[in-house]
Amino acid sequence: MDSSVIFNVVTTGIAVVAVVTSVVLGARQARIAQHANHISVMVDLLQEFRSVDFHEQHDYLCTRLGAEHDPEGGVRGLPAEAKAAFYNVVYYYQSFANLAVFELLDETLMVTVLRTRIVSVWQAVRPFVERERELRGETGGGSYMSIFEELARLAAALPPGHVLDALAQTRRRAARSRLLR
Repeated sequence: MDSSVIFNVVTTGIAVVAVVTSVVLGARQARIAQHANHISVMVDLLQEFRSVDFHEQHDYLCTRLGAEHDPEGGVRGLPAEAKAAFYNVVYYYQSFANLAVFELLDETLMVTVLRTRIVSVWQAVRPFVERERELRGETGGGSYMSIFEELARLAAALPPGHVLDALAQTRRRAARSRLLR
């Protein structure tokens, strides 16, 4: 073989390796940037979660709403205190769901963190939401709170041990990473 052919093959090989490396590193960096966006959004939204008022309203919805009020009037038929709790808590979770729909937030991350609470709130408000849909004339399930309903469905479908499984997987990856160094 001629030395110029060998030189061309070697330089072409180096160029291919450089392009592949650039693509792989670029994709990894994009994934890291996306995760960084998810974290900042989660931190911002979880600030409300630390509020005492939020927790009192959350508890009100989950423990007293159905016992104290008939869903016949829908959401619009609730008295002011109950309606305020409904809007503050349900729309809080709806915000997470909207961000997940537009892929601004990783829904698995969000559902993992808030799984039990999302499911319990949906169970408490479901009769009121369904009646509100009827009062609005929405047929076929309706669109009122449909994104929150879907979020609750995803949360309920997530196995209860998901957080522990994810934690174990992260620890295994970290251990493997330390071994490779």
